[in-house]
Amino acid sequence: MPSEHELKEQYKIARFTVRQALDELVKDGLIVKHKGKGSVICEKQRKVLGIFSIKGFSAVVGEAGKVDTVFLKKPYQFKWGADFFYPLTAAENANGCTCIERLRSVDSSPVMLEYTYIPMGIIPLLLEKDFINNSLFETLHQKFDITITRAEQELVATGATKRIANFFSIKAGTPVLHVYRKYHSNHPDLFIYSSFYCYTGNYSIGNIFL
Repeated sequence: MPSEHELKEQYKIARFTVRQALDELVKDGLIVKHKGKGSVICEKQRKVLGIFSIKGFSAVVGEAGKVDTVFLKKPYQFKWGADFFYPLTAAENANGCTCIERLRSVDSSPVMLEYTYIPMGIIPLLLEKDFINNSLFETLHQKFDITITRAEQELVATGATKRIANFFSIKAGTPVLHVYRKYHSNHPDLFIYSSFYCYTGNYSIGNIFL
């Protein structure tokens, strides 16, 4: 980095102010001061979240920190719209689905806003109290002998709307990742759909395909 004198001259500020600013950067772990050599910028290390695994958020992200799940609404019946993000079968269209809205956090930092759609007919309407360890996949496996086998997905970079930004405590327009996903299961007639937003300001997303 430029020296204290160079920063003072470039920004026309007092040397004391420069030193205060550099001390704050040291506290944040962004720079290291070397006596006689000046300041060196550090690469800030971020934890990697394996969100793209099909094992479920709690199973893989829990390895990076403490996982918290907040149900934003009680699971409710939902009618598919004509603009739903994946094509639906006739049976799915006829039966409707259960919608689950959840905010997923790691170490109290919100990282995923998720909307999950479970077709009615095979699985009854799930309530929050029905979930085992707040995990949908674990609940499906233990209560209904349903296992997720694979997934297909689409990824879109977008700016956070005001509503989405409020959940992540960021400014509207901040880049977020929007993921559309269709889960396949060991039941040939059951597909589960998910639309979720990821904020990667504090974490990066890794590819763990399991």
